[in-house]
Amino acid sequence: MEKTSLLSKWKQLNDSHNEKWSTILLFLLSSSFALTDWMFGIFTFTEYVFLFIGGCLVISAHYQIKLNQLKWILLIIGVILVNILINELNNEPFVLKVGLAGLIKVTFYLMVNVGLYNYVMNYGLEEKLLKMMNSVAVVVGIIGIYITIALYSDGLLPYEFFWTYTRTDVLSYSFNAIENLVRTRSVFSEPSYLGYYLTIIIGMNLFNKRYIAIPTWMTLFLTLTVILTFSYSSIAVLVFIYLMHFISLDKIKEFRWVKTYWLYVGVFATVLFVSKDIIYQTIIKRTIDIINGKDFSALFRIVKSWDYVNKDHLFMGNGIGHTPSIWNIYAYILSDLGLIAFILVCLFSLYLVLTNYKMGILFIVLNFQKGGYLSSAFWIYLLLLLIYVKATKKTRVNLK
Repeated sequence: MEKTSLLSKWKQLNDSHNEKWSTILLFLLSSSFALTDWMFGIFTFTEYVFLFIGGCLVISAHYQIKLNQLKWILLIIGVILVNILINELNNEPFVLKVGLAGLIKVTFYLMVNVGLYNYVMNYGLEEKLLKMMNSVAVVVGIIGIYITIALYSDGLLPYEFFWTYTRTDVLSYSFNAIENLVRTRSVFSEPSYLGYYLTIIIGMNLFNKRYIAIPTWMTLFLTLTVILTFSYSSIAVLVFIYLMHFISLDKIKEFRWVKTYWLYVGVFATVLFVSKDIIYQTIIKRTIDIINGKDFSALFRIVKSWDYVNKDHLFMGNGIGHTPSIWNIYAYILSDLGLIAFILVCLFSLYLVLTNYKMGILFIVLNFQKGGYLSSAFWIYLLLLLIYVKATKKTRVNLK
């Protein structure tokens, strides 16, 4: 009884300061999403931050895991354990250390994600989290634009400290090695990775079922930053997002032209005219090259990624962590973990589409833009999806 009483008192103490706890934890989560490409040793900054977040949830008595969630966790871990065991016995190229490292990583992200999900849902922090995510993303965008200006200034402005823990080479920000055309990548290692990060947040802003209102200027600024990446895949996903958002029969019927729309049309036309040479190089010419078969990036994302699937080990795959880096997550999982894991991911994708078709379709599209189901960015995306994909009514704990 005494232990229960002490635990209860400790939880009450932390609940009384939960406003502070929530601000700290949500800021750390939002910041960690922007630091997925920063490496210190063999781990990303995100992994260090997630370890700290998990510790904070436990220490503050806010960590919770429910029985049905535990069942799903055990199912996923069980699939990976069976995969490791069968590959260790029947697949000679399989490296046990790599498999165990993958298992530890998946287990780690599952446990922290469950704790964060329950914390956000129990205390009704969905709006606070999304606004925090957007605020951090705006800062990331400002840093990216600053670095772009600094690169154009030919060394007059310092920027190297932003890239201390990631890439610094010219190819990481120049367009096809054209040094006078700088692509914005901010604190990420590649422009397309920045685009992936921003399109996820834009998708959450526009498609969440929590009816959370994010200031329009924030979404527009993030949109502009995606365009400045000159990432063909990111801009294509961005256009796709806005097509899903605006084009519907109801919205077409309700549309009314107002005078202020001329201002938007004028600004858009001006941007197109001023940037016509850049648009030609980065979008039009790239599209022509893809159609003519000179640019194989789209082909590799959609088709060639499946070449890594080993037909001799189709059922259990090559083993977790044993496929070279490829863009297509579906092909990645089939190649690494085999048919069972692949079917589970397809069923999850179907669940998302049936629950919130816009978020579900965006999830499928983004899984062809950036690979790495073991990457921290993918697991944070999954966490955000589960929080915002539907409008579930839950009993909340009041913040004190």
